[in-house]
Amino acid sequence: MMLGEDCYCVIMAGGLGTRLWPLSRKGQPKQFIDFLGDGSTLLKRAYYQCACKLFRQENIFVATNIEYCQEVSDQLPDMDPRQIIREPAIRGTAPCTIMTAMNIETLNPNAKVLMLPSDLLIGCDDNFMRSIQRGMDFVANNDELLTVGIVPTHPETRFGYIQADFSLQKEQMGKVRTFTEKPSIEFARVFVESGEFYWNSGMLMWNVKAMKETAKHWLPEIYYQFEELYSRYRTRDERRKPLYSLYEALPHISIDYAILEKADNIYMLQGDFSWHDVENWDLLYQVSKKDDSGNAVSAANKLIHGSSRCLIVENNNRKLIVADGLEDYVVVDTDDVLIICRKGDENTFKTYVSEAQAQYGEQFT
Repeated sequence: MMLGEDCYCVIMAGGLGTRLWPLSRKGQPKQFIDFLGDGSTLLKRAYYQCACKLFRQENIFVATNIEYCQEVSDQLPDMDPRQIIREPAIRGTAPCTIMTAMNIETLNPNAKVLMLPSDLLIGCDDNFMRSIQRGMDFVANNDELLTVGIVPTHPETRFGYIQADFSLQKEQMGKVRTFTEKPSIEFARVFVESGEFYWNSGMLMWNVKAMKETAKHWLPEIYYQFEELYSRYRTRDERRKPLYSLYEALPHISIDYAILEKADNIYMLQGDFSWHDVENWDLLYQVSKKDDSGNAVSAANKLIHGSSRCLIVENNNRKLIVADGLEDYVVVDTDDVLIICRKGDENTFKTYVSEAQAQYGEQFT
């Protein structure tokens, strides 16, 4: 199944992934790492296993920080470097999305776009492809923004939720009523029991006109700066220097907060496919292969005794890992950092990163 020439995919690959420290670093964040030990990084999975099954190769782009452009080219040698959308600074998903819309409009003003986060593990099967095709058909015919919601299997406090009203549906897409970011366990239970809430997959579909008009209304101070720049400078080379200056002066803001939580033209597609977010070690543990004791160990040389439900990662396969008497632990061993702690709050690792920076500067981050 291959979508038409007006359909584009932009893989979002600019995050830092501090919750997966110390394996995910500023110099090599999580999207470039082979977490499952099968030779395929998160970026490669998003590109080869998902995007390439649906979109023409010339219509697939990667949006990433300028520092990671060479890494993207190294991991995706089939991609033309001109298809890398460079973020001059880390400013969140809202500026990146507006810049992406402007970029793609210069190529095709009739473009329909899927924005696909690179930190997901998606079952890119027939169900996924049919869902994306339905979504792209919807945004081709409607000037709405389309999110993708996943039916929750349990109360989860680590995901955002979308409340969708299918009594107000349009072409079988539910009208989005609310977004809730990482609720308490009590609210998560209510959400799941209500049947009206879905996990926010992070995927977003839109046509260029709809995205530009929505951004103009809700983020005019950012939108008009991009519009003026793209109107004045017609080529990529002409835009480069003024674009970098503009981008670095922008505020850091997410598209969820700036637009999706406020706009009234947001709809949701129910995604009937396998979906896993792997933004922290506990979530990675859930999707990893485990032994009979529930241990997920990605070390070639290991001796595991009396241990259960542990995640043990040794990324170089040079050491012998011995674990004895551990239960519900995360052990991550890199060249310069060793973590041994209990599984739990995802913010723990962000705290470790902050403490390491405060005490040792950039040495270990």
